[in-house]
Amino acid sequence: MSDLFVCPHCGGESSFATAFCQSCGKALPSTQPSGPRVIGANEFAATTTGKKLQIGELERQMKRASGALLTVAIIQTVVAMIAFAVAQAVSNRARPGTEAAQNLLMVLTIAGCGVAAAFFCLYSWSQSQPLPAAIVGLVVYGTLVCLNVFVALAEASRVSSSGGPASIRGIGVGWIDLVIIGILIRAISAGSAHAKLLRANAAKSASGISTGDAALR
Repeated sequence: MSDLFVCPHCGGESSFATAFCQSCGKALPSTQPSGPRVIGANEFAATTTGKKLQIGELERQMKRASGALLTVAIIQTVVAMIAFAVAQAVSNRARPGTEAAQNLLMVLTIAGCGVAAAFFCLYSWSQSQPLPAAIVGLVVYGTLVCLNVFVALAEASRVSSSGGPASIRGIGVGWIDLVIIGILIRAISAGSAHAKLLRANAAKSASGISTGDAALR
């Protein structure tokens, strides 16, 4: 295999190791294959176009938190409506011993309405500030899931101690909970990377302005 490279400008032959033609002195094209650079999870793009694309992707991931928060708000609204309807049905029957069940259903209705209102507010907040809204939403939703797990385990322990079957259908965590938590965590990670990238761009711009001012002086 020849170790010479034909210059596309003048047709002269030059060594592969040189960056400029030995005949005309013009720059030679690189002989190494090139391709798009893959950006890691904790890396930032080096070019302006790459940074714009990366910022756009991070913003799309952050906006997914809005959908998760809205989903929680809608689910809690539906749960509150169902609990209220059941409470009204129990109240209309007016049977002895149903007061405790009716009170529990009303508590679930009020709690569901409160949680739904909180997540509707978080959804509205996420339209302008997705990162802090996602953080607060994750904390609140994680707390609710933990309370649900505690209640489920307590109920399982009560059933087991009373001589009932020890097995339970679940531990208070469903696949929807896991999906919502995963979306919020990913949105928070994207928001953190987005903030770092913007700070890095701002610092680079400030450095360039300072360098330009120093050169003018």
